Amino acid sequence: MEEHPVELTLRDLILHHLSEWIPQLVDAEIEEFLGRRRYEQHGGGESRQYRNGLHKERSLTCGMGTFPVRLARLREPFESQIVQRYQRQTQEVGQMLPQLYLHGLATGDFRDALQGVLGEQAPLSGSTVVRLKAEWEEQYRQWKRRKLQSEYLYLWADGVYPKAGPKDESAAVLVVVGLNRKGEKELLAIEEGFRESFESWRDVLRDLRRRGVKWVGLLIADGLEGLPKAMRDVFPMAKRQHCFLHKMRNVLDKVPTKLHDEVLHALQEIYYARSKDVALGLKRAFIGRYGREYPEAVKSLNDAGDHLFTFFDFPKRHWRSIKSTNVIESMFNAVKLRTDAARRIHNRHSALYLVFKLLTTQEKRLHKIHGYRLVPETINAMMKAQRNLLRRAA
Repeated sequence: MEEHPVELTLRDLILHHLSEWIPQLVDAEIEEFLGRRRYEQHGGGESRQYRNGLHKERSLTCGMGTFPVRLARLREPFESQIVQRYQRQTQEVGQMLPQLYLHGLATGDFRDALQGVLGEQAPLSGSTVVRLKAEWEEQYRQWKRRKLQSEYLYLWADGVYPKAGPKDESAAVLVVVGLNRKGEKELLAIEEGFRESFESWRDVLRDLRRRGVKWVGLLIADGLEGLPKAMRDVFPMAKRQHCFLHKMRNVLDKVPTKLHDEVLHALQEIYYARSKDVALGLKRAFIGRYGREYPEAVKSLNDAGDHLFTFFDFPKRHWRSIKSTNVIESMFNAVKLRTDAARRIHNRHSALYLVFKLLTTQEKRLHKIHGYRLVPETINAMMKAQRNLLRRAA
């Protein structure tokens, strides 16, 4: 029986996290056993055992598939109650991660879910679980402090809304993906924001500057409130591309359902136009055809102005990637799959760390942009043109 793509994606995510989390659990178990943390010297009443690196990598098989693990070891034999010495498979562990996801990383529920799989004897004290969660939080903090490259040709920006915090608030997680000189797409920012406001986006962009980003060529985003203004404030020389696919959806919302196929075809002709002049001609034809009967649809199309066609100023091989925010929205699918299925997460910070773990997993699936060899020369040409412009204006 063929598996659904969503099921495959969720399974991959679960196996990836199992590969990370099982070693962390064993590491926490060893800390409990030794009575001290890594690199701490033993005291008079503590075990004189010492850590001795890692065992060779082995595979564990569960109901959802097989995943690799490398477990900590001690100088003298130590029998883990979580993964035994010669254990190669488990029937229950594969059912653990969906339950943990649904519990939203709440400490009490996290412990109950783990012990339901690993047994009541598993050494999962409240302090152990808190310590594990603290490690994930520290991973996020270290990740957001890392230095970034100085130039990014493209930034894709968008926000996702996990179900977290008070019910009367919209907890937004603001996300930025950048394209570096090598043509690689990388996550640059994952930050908690408030309704995608100007202040929230400005803080995100200023943080990028603090971490080393000096120049951006093009921002690709939907009509997010506050983001264009924040971009002008922090990276004033950057160009802007309005997400074409979002605009097509907005226009379709303003015409009767019976006309959707016809209007979509007209919009797709604009989308796939071979040049800016052709695209503008098709846009004028669209306005002439639908302007009288459906002025709101035409107004929506016009609202984006020239920002709908900025991609024509960049290499043709890049057009497919920079016409829309699909690069970042495809990563959001895994987040929405998890958060839409969950009960509301009470702690907004827990939701932020969960989104971080999901997105950094998805980042590994990102490919170089088509025509990646054109990226350095495009950056150099744009920077040179901007310097010349500034000299003439001085």
